[in-house]
Amino acid sequence: MVKLASARESRLYGPHPVRNRWEYINAGIHVFAAALLFAGFSAQLPGRGDNVAGLVLILVASTLFAVVNAHDLVAHMAGIDYSLSLVAYDLQLAFVELAVPFLQMLGSILTFTAILFVLIQVHPYVN
Repeated sequence: MVKLASARESRLYGPHPVRNRWEYINAGIHVFAAALLFAGFSAQLPGRGDNVAGLVLILVASTLFAVVNAHDLVAHMAGIDYSLSLVAYDLQLAFVELAVPFLQMLGSILTFTAILFVLIQVHPYVN
């Protein structure tokens, strides 16, 4: 899970209790998506019954990961008032706060696309 204490403290969601609640929701969705991803890949092991259900679980988990990382990216950008010119002054901001959520989101989207193509090839009724 890509979370840093500095990123959590700098987000601007509103009053302090609201900020913590959204952080817990974000972390909970991330843990739930990881559990779905584990279940989906476990369903793909040899000797298991339905491979399509496992692929669908992986699709759902990839979608949740993309949403959580998009939320993190927007929250980090809100923390700097969407001023990307500040990236030139702080490499941690560029690499950790912005690049990591973006690349995680991009990887989730690519995984979703790849698994969707596999699902279309495996199951004749999907297309």
